[in-house]
Amino acid sequence: MLLTNGRLATLDPPRVDEADLRIDSGRIVERGPGLQPRAGEEQLDLAGALVMPGLVNAHTHLYSALARGMPGPAEPPRTFAETLERVWWRLDRALDEETVYLSGVAGAIEAALSGTTLLFDHHASPSFVRGSLQVLQRAVRDVGLRSVLCYEVTDRNGSEGRDLGLAENRVFAAASQDQEWSRAMIGAHASFTLSDETMDRLGRLVQETGRPLHIHAAEDEADVEDCRQRTGAGLIARLSRHGLLAPGAILAHGVHLTRKQIAEAQAAGAWLVHNPRSNMNNAVGYAPTDAFRQAALGTDGMDGDMLAEVRAAYLKMRDEGRLDAFEASRDLLAGGHRLAASIFGLSFGRLDPGAPADLAILDYQPPTPLASDNLTGHLLFGLDRSHLRSVMVGGGWVVRDRRLVTVDAPALLARARTAAGRLWQRMQALGS
Repeated sequence: MLLTNGRLATLDPPRVDEADLRIDSGRIVERGPGLQPRAGEEQLDLAGALVMPGLVNAHTHLYSALARGMPGPAEPPRTFAETLERVWWRLDRALDEETVYLSGVAGAIEAALSGTTLLFDHHASPSFVRGSLQVLQRAVRDVGLRSVLCYEVTDRNGSEGRDLGLAENRVFAAASQDQEWSRAMIGAHASFTLSDETMDRLGRLVQETGRPLHIHAAEDEADVEDCRQRTGAGLIARLSRHGLLAPGAILAHGVHLTRKQIAEAQAAGAWLVHNPRSNMNNAVGYAPTDAFRQAALGTDGMDGDMLAEVRAAYLKMRDEGRLDAFEASRDLLAGGHRLAASIFGLSFGRLDPGAPADLAILDYQPPTPLASDNLTGHLLFGLDRSHLRSVMVGGGWVVRDRRLVTVDAPALLARARTAAGRLWQRMQALGS
C-alpha cells in the first residue's frame, strides 16, 4: 500500500513534514516525497491528513469498560481502600468469561476509535482466572490492536486464588513468547495485598519467565504505610529485596514515592507510568512527575483516549506550577512508544523504514500553521479523538473513514450492555 500526501508527525523529537509512506508486510518500507506506485499496489491519497504513530496506553484495566454508569455502593467510600473494597474488588469478583471478553472488546473498540493501538492491561477476575488472559488477548486482537497482558496476583482471595494467578501468568508468558501482536508481563496488585511469600514467588516467576513485573506502586499513602509497618523499609526496597525490580518493570502511579525511591527504581531499569485523570478521580494526590525520567502515560481504565490523558497531564502539571509542562507531558506520551519498543523490539513511535505500520490518521485542519516547533501546542490544545479518520495496525485497517472494520461494533456493544446489567446484579449479590 502507498499512502500519499500526508503530514507526518512524530513526538520524539517533535517532527512534522510532508511525505508519502509505503507499507509492506506490516512495516513501513519507504518514506519520502513523491513516491511512485508500483504494480498491484493500492494507493490512498490522504489529502493532507495528519499521520501519527498509533498511541500506547501504558497502564489500563479493560474490565472497567463495563463499569461505566454502574450503581455505586450503598455507603459512599471515604478512602481509597474503601473504594477498592466496595467497588473494584466486587466488580472483578463478579466477572466471568463472557464479561472478560466483552469488556476487552468494548475497551479495545474505544481505544481504536481514539487512535490508541497498543494496550498494557492489568487484569483481575478471581472467579475466572485460568484462561482469562487468552480470552482477553482474543478480545483485543479481534478488534485489531496489540496488547501486553498480565494477571493481578494478590493474597486477598486466599492462597488458592493467589496460586491460580501465578499459574495464569506463567502459562500466558509461555504462550505469548515472541508474539508480534501480544506479549506478557507478570502482574501483581500492590504491595499492601502481598505477603513476603507471595513476593518471593513473584520474584521467582519473573526470573523463570524473563518477563518483568507490572504492579501498582504507592498509588495511595496506605500502600506506603503498610509497607513501612510490614517490613520497616520503603516500597522500592521491598520490591528489590524480592527480585522484582528487573529492567522493564512497570510501577503504575508512584504518587507517594520519594524522589530518592524513584531514582533507585529507574536506576534498576523500572518504568513509572503516570495516570493523572485516575489520580485526580481517586483523590490520591499528585505524583512527583518532575522526578520521572523513564516514564510513560496510562489511563488506569478511565478509557482508551491518550489524547485526553496527555492534555490532563499537561494541565495538572501547570496547576502544580511546572514551567516545563509542555515538554514533560509530550515526553510522557512518547514514553509509551519507548516502553513498547523495549517489550516488542520494534521501533514504535517512528514513521521511518522498518517501523511497524501502526498509524493514526487524523482529519486535522488547524487554524494556525503546524510545524515541528509548535507540534506540542497543537497536540495539547487542538487534537482530540473527534479528528480521527482511520487507524492501521500492522499494515491492516482497524478503522477506515471513521468506521471500525474489524468487528461489528454495534452488535458487540449491544451484547456488552446486556452482559453489564447481569454483571451489576452479580456485584449486588456479592455484598460488600
